[in-house]
Amino acid sequence: MERILENLVVSALSKRSTDIHFQIEDNKQMILLRSLNGLVPLTFTDNLSDLYEYCKFKANLDLSLNMIPQTGSFEIILRKQKLNLRFSAIETYHTKSGVLRILNLHRAENLKDLSSNDFSDEFSKLSAVDNGLILFCGSTGSGKSTSMFTWLKTLKKKRIYTIEDPIEQIFTDFMQVQVNMKQGLTFDEAVFQLLRHDPDIIVIGEIRGPNEAKAAIRSAYGGHLVVATIHAATINQTKFRLMDFGITETDIEQTLKVTVFQRLLLRNDKKGRGAQFEFIFHES
Repeated sequence: MERILENLVVSALSKRSTDIHFQIEDNKQMILLRSLNGLVPLTFTDNLSDLYEYCKFKANLDLSLNMIPQTGSFEIILRKQKLNLRFSAIETYHTKSGVLRILNLHRAENLKDLSSNDFSDEFSKLSAVDNGLILFCGSTGSGKSTSMFTWLKTLKKKRIYTIEDPIEQIFTDFMQVQVNMKQGLTFDEAVFQLLRHDPDIIVIGEIRGPNEAKAAIRSAYGGHLVVATIHAATINQTKFRLMDFGITETDIEQTLKVTVFQRLLLRNDKKGRGAQFEFIFHES
């Protein structure tokens, strides 16, 4: 299984794809790769169900919980390079669906690596914000987490704590806390504990529901700088995503300082994909 997994990842890398979709339905199986042209099929002759279960095992998912969506992460060494992988699994009575994402394939060393365009002025202005809420938003796979962490690494003399579920990439610059429901470390408890450590910045890996959204607003009201990612199709939809999670329009107006939206496009220099950013500085 390890060899089959490695060969699959090599195939994805050769096509510049970071998302590998498993689709298993009764006696049918299919692998699709996410590309700039959408999902494209990949020929796969091995038993996909076996590989699906192997990825669940590698990601430390509970193999006995078949009908509950789960997500986990793991590492592999491929061509002397360590790759961080995230596997998400969801099943029904007749269908299994899994998505394997290569997380650190396009890890940027500095802000200039993110885009072939120059957004240095916007990021400098972003670095001057010292309280409230900053949101990095975009669609799935748009690179918003990469941009957020790349920018955070430029901030000096800051105590930065992250809350993630799960931790997908290791950064020595930050103190990273992983939510662990089995051991009682809920999201709310993690936020409560971090506030005792006098953080300069609290990072929420992803706002995906009411718990994360309300914790972000509550921390921002407390005078902290809170930085998070959130899925949104456009920059203007971000506010409505928060409202959908139970955040009032008044709370948004009082706490949201900057919205950074991005999409991935072919770089001007033709070297793969790069980010195209939109910034809204709400105070202005």
